[in-house]
Amino acid sequence: MFVFRSRPNLSLTRTQERLAFWSLAALCFATAIGFALLGYWLILPFAGLEIGLLAWAFEALRSREGDYESLTIDGDSVVLEWHAGTHVQRREMNRQWARVVCDCRTPGRDCRLSVSSHGRATEVGHYLNDEARLQLAATLRSKLQA
Repeated sequence: MFVFRSRPNLSLTRTQERLAFWSLAALCFATAIGFALLGYWLILPFAGLEIGLLAWAFEALRSREGDYESLTIDGDSVVLEWHAGTHVQRREMNRQWARVVCDCRTPGRDCRLSVSSHGRATEVGHYLNDEARLQLAATLRSKLQA
C-alpha cells in the first residue's frame, strides 16, 4: 500500500496571524491619523478599506486550511481524493489502466503532473514545487508498474 498526501503550507499560526493583522492595522491607522491631523482627512476611509481588504485576505487564506490531496495505491485500486475550498471529490481507477503523465513546459520547470485512466486525467501535486512533482512522478510510475 502506498499513500501520498499533501497540504498547502500554512506558515502562520492563528496567534501569529492575529499579531500580523493587528500590527499592520495599527501601522496603517497610525499613518492615516497622522495625515488626517495634517488636514488630509480623506485618507481615513481609504485606510479603513485597506484594513477591510487585509482582513478579507487573511480570512480567505484561513478558509483554505483544510485543503488537501491524497493518492492511495492499494492492490489494483488507485484512489484520488482532494478537498479544495468547499469542493470535495474522489476518483477511483484501476491500477492496470492508470498512467502517470508529467508535462513540463521547459525541462524541469512549469510541470503539471496528472494520473489518467480511460481518457480522464486528474492533476495531482498542486501543493508541490516542480522538483517534488518530478520526484512524485517517478515514484508513482514505479509504484504503478510494480
